[in-house]
Amino acid sequence: MDRGEQLGRIAEYAADQWGLVTAAQAKRIGLNAVQILRLTEAGLLENVGRGVYLLQAAGFPQHLEIKVAWLRLQPAVFASERPLGGKDSGVVSHASACQLHGLGDIPAPKAEISVPRRRTTTEPFVHLRTMQLDPGNITLVQGLPVTTARRTILDLFRSKTDGGHLGGVIADAERLDLIAIEDLQEIARPFTRFYGLPAQATGQELIEHLVGQADKHLRSQEVARANTEGFVAGLEAVRRMHEQMALPYSTLRETVERVGEAANAPMLAAGRMHERLALPNRALQETVDRVGEQIAAANGSMLAAGRMYERLALPNRALQETVRRVGEQIAAANAPMLAARQMYEPTADPRALEQEEASESAHAEGRPTAEQQDSTSGQADR
Repeated sequence: MDRGEQLGRIAEYAADQWGLVTAAQAKRIGLNAVQILRLTEAGLLENVGRGVYLLQAAGFPQHLEIKVAWLRLQPAVFASERPLGGKDSGVVSHASACQLHGLGDIPAPKAEISVPRRRTTTEPFVHLRTMQLDPGNITLVQGLPVTTARRTILDLFRSKTDGGHLGGVIADAERLDLIAIEDLQEIARPFTRFYGLPAQATGQELIEHLVGQADKHLRSQEVARANTEGFVAGLEAVRRMHEQMALPYSTLRETVERVGEAANAPMLAAGRMHERLALPNRALQETVDRVGEQIAAANGSMLAAGRMYERLALPNRALQETVRRVGEQIAAANAPMLAARQMYEPTADPRALEQEEASESAHAEGRPTAEQQDSTSGQADR
């Protein structure tokens, strides 16, 4: 088997083990100690722990020390062959489990692994704990068997971990949805005295105490605080609005009602003028139509002012500006009305208008007007 073949065979199994392979595993797939040494000397493998090698092409994995320590527990057994919670299989726990879960900032100078039966190690960076674990307390993180967040926190309580560090782990676990705080209350309750709380303190009080020591907040606390801050901000906004409102409620209502009356006045006048008009006059009719359009625009502003009055949400300046604009539109609506009235007054007598139109018609045809006929008739009588 040439070097390329040797490397390919190692890579096939190392791919499921973060690029790592033990000397005992390499032996199982047909490589001897001399071949492994040659691959290491060629820079294709790197010795990262006693009897554990890293395939250089794979790059360094995260938490290398923990993975090396776990592989060395059963050096001849591949990771895929190790049952979860098996009698000889180790489970990453305590501070090392926090590292893999990404919880808190507990120092972890050693790889902490729990095993079901008592075992010893000469590795200075490995701490083996004897502990039986149910499969329900184990989960896989990066392919490694790790205690669940809930079980990890329980183990930290039992090992009397520093309160600030433990509080940081709890806060991060809740933030990542790895635990529900309600599930931890019974776990925390027996440890209230150890962490300086009265014997009658609840598990919830201890959890909040520890999280506070870590200078963090539970998500439920943050939601409650946000709600409180929002409520206070709302009250402050209402207070400022009331300070800005210069008109009392009754005065505001009277002002809006007066604006409404002023806006309707041109409409009433136009109605009376239409009732009195007896003669067709296109120019006058067009003027009245334009007045009607402007009155409709004034009424639209009045509706806007009504909606503003119903909501009472605008500050005083905005309200005054709206009322001012309504007044300008009412004045604009009344201006054409006054012009129409001035034009209408000289033609208020129907007989006079008939005589004026008859005179204009006779003049156009060259016939004597009624006044000229009356004058001629008078001279004949004399």
